[in-house]
Amino acid sequence: MKINESKLPKLLRILSLLAQISIFFAYSTLLIAQANAFDGWKYPVDFFRILFVIVSFSVGCLGIFVVLGNYSAVRLLRPDFPLLVFISLLPMGSLHYFYGLQNLSFRGINDVSTDTVNPPQFRFSRSERQIHSRGFDLWGALQASDKIAAHPDISSVTFLALPDLVYECALRTAYTLNWKVTIRDPIARVFEVKATNVHIVKSADAVIRVVDASDGYSIVDVRSASPNDRIDGGFNALIIKSFMTSLKRLLVNRRMLDHC
Repeated sequence: MKINESKLPKLLRILSLLAQISIFFAYSTLLIAQANAFDGWKYPVDFFRILFVIVSFSVGCLGIFVVLGNYSAVRLLRPDFPLLVFISLLPMGSLHYFYGLQNLSFRGINDVSTDTVNPPQFRFSRSERQIHSRGFDLWGALQASDKIAAHPDISSVTFLALPDLVYECALRTAYTLNWKVTIRDPIARVFEVKATNVHIVKSADAVIRVVDASDGYSIVDVRSASPNDRIDGGFNALIIKSFMTSLKRLLVNRRMLDHC
């Protein structure tokens, strides 16, 4: 991408200004989400944060083409520009580290379950569970319909272990993840939690159910619901995946066959 050197100084000034602005807003929104300072937005991933991160990443990519095609001229005119380009790319890496780009989703759902035919049921309704944590909605277009949806990458998991043992291990997994257990029903082998991610302060309501599949097998289902009516950004799928991964690891690595 060779550029006329007479136009390069102006282009570098414009790109530098865009890079500085996008870096400021991208990191500001990431830090706000991490610090949980802007409670009115209610939820960990929103369009504005993604927008700023994508803009910063786009400016950085454009800067890379300019540097690669005009490195000698850039080095003479703005030796700090390559560093600025590199910094512009970092917010995308930070977002992936905090959240996981593979989990991002703007589908109109905020209630995800491994079983949509017979999903695990919460003891209380959403309004009762979130009576103290509802905030305002900026745009009605960002609201998600109150429906349960499946996710292409998650499903019920079957374990070759007795249901009581799996239930015990599921509870231990929730405690290991630092989730707050709110309701327990050992008879039905169901419990509810306030589920969080290590890098995101906001929590989601989740219910875990263990079902006896006979012949020594057990089926685990998880349902996760966002604390508001917004599109969840993929957070509920992230919650379910993290729980299932941790539970599988615990069951595989347990030393005793009769307890976790």
